[in-house]
Amino acid sequence: MSYLDFGIFIPIANNGWIISKSSQYMPSFSLNKEITLKAESYGFDFAFSMVKWRGYGGETQHWDYALESFNLMAGLAAVTNTIDLYASIAIPTIHPAVVAKMAVTIDDISNGRFGINIVSGWNKLEYSQMGLLTDDSYLSYRYEYATEYVQILKMLWQQGRVTYRGRFFELDDCLCQPRPSRDIPIVCAGQSDRGIQFTAELGNYNFVLGELATVSDINLRLKQKAHTYNRTVGTYALFTVVAAATDAEAEARVGDLAENADISAIQAWGGALATDRDGGMAKAMQAEIFMGIPTIIGSYATVAAKLDQLASETTIDGVLFTFPNFVEDITAFGEFVMPLLHCRQQPKNAIAA
Repeated sequence: MSYLDFGIFIPIANNGWIISKSSQYMPSFSLNKEITLKAESYGFDFAFSMVKWRGYGGETQHWDYALESFNLMAGLAAVTNTIDLYASIAIPTIHPAVVAKMAVTIDDISNGRFGINIVSGWNKLEYSQMGLLTDDSYLSYRYEYATEYVQILKMLWQQGRVTYRGRFFELDDCLCQPRPSRDIPIVCAGQSDRGIQFTAELGNYNFVLGELATVSDINLRLKQKAHTYNRTVGTYALFTVVAAATDAEAEARVGDLAENADISAIQAWGGALATDRDGGMAKAMQAEIFMGIPTIIGSYATVAAKLDQLASETTIDGVLFTFPNFVEDITAFGEFVMPLLHCRQQPKNAIAA
C-alpha cells in the first residue's frame, strides 16, 4: 500500500459539483477560506480551483456564479501556511507572459506553494460569449497551442527574459522578473492519448476521472509515456465522497440529492436522463447529479476502506476530493475518516519534475 496525497477541489462556483436543489450555496472567498483552512488543519496536501466562465442554468443556475481562480488562490495564499495551492487558467483567454507574471506573484505570496492547472479549452460556449473560439478549428490544434503556451511559461520562469518565435506566439526580449522561488508545477487533466502525451512531456501532475480499473490504466499509460521523456509525473484521481455514520445514512443523503436533481441544468451540462428498470428517476440520477465524478459512498469506515483499497490496488499518487457540503463534510472526513486510513501512514511519495 502506497501513501496517497489528498487534495480538496474547492467550490469556486455555486453549488460545487452537485446538480441538485438539495445542495445550493454561493461561492465566496470566506467560504473557500474556511474550507481550505480546514483542509490544511487536517493535513491535506493541496487545494485546487477550477476556471469557469459560464454555467448550465436550470432552477439552481448551476455554475452561473463563479469566482476567478488566480485571484482566489492569491487570497488563500496569504492566509494559509503549508497547503499547496493550484489555480486554473483557460489558456485561450490570457497571454502566457501575463500568466507567468501572475504565477510568480502568487509564488511569492505563498512562499513557494503555488502551481497552475492548464485548461486547453473545450467548452465553446464559455469562450464564444467573449468572441473567442467562435468556430471549431481550435480543437484540432489545442494541444499544440497548449504546448507552446507551457513552453513559454517555463522559459520565462527559468530565464527571466525570452525572445521567442512560434506558431502561435512571438516574444521580443520579454521580461518576467523576479523569477519564481522554484520550478512552478504544472497540472493537467489529460485522459486521451494526446492529452497523456502532453502531460508526460510538460506536466508534473495529471488529474483523471474513472473507477479503479480506468484510473489504473490511465496511470500506467502516463507513467510509461513520461519515462520516454525521462520524467516522473504524478496521477491524481477525482472522487466525490458522501459519508455518514452508517452506510444507510450515506445512501439516504445520496437519495435526497437525486430526488431533487435539477433536470434542466443536467440536460444543459449534457447528462443523460435515463430511468431505472422500475421507471424511477432517482437512482438513475445519481451519476448525473455528481457531474460524472466517481463517488465513494458509505460510513466513515467504508470510505476509509475504499480509499485504502485504491492505495493498495493502483499506483496512483493521490486523490482530489469534492463533497456535497464542504464545510461539514471535510470536518467529518478529518475527524472520523482520516484516523482510520492506513494509506496516510505510509512514507510519502516524491514526484520529480
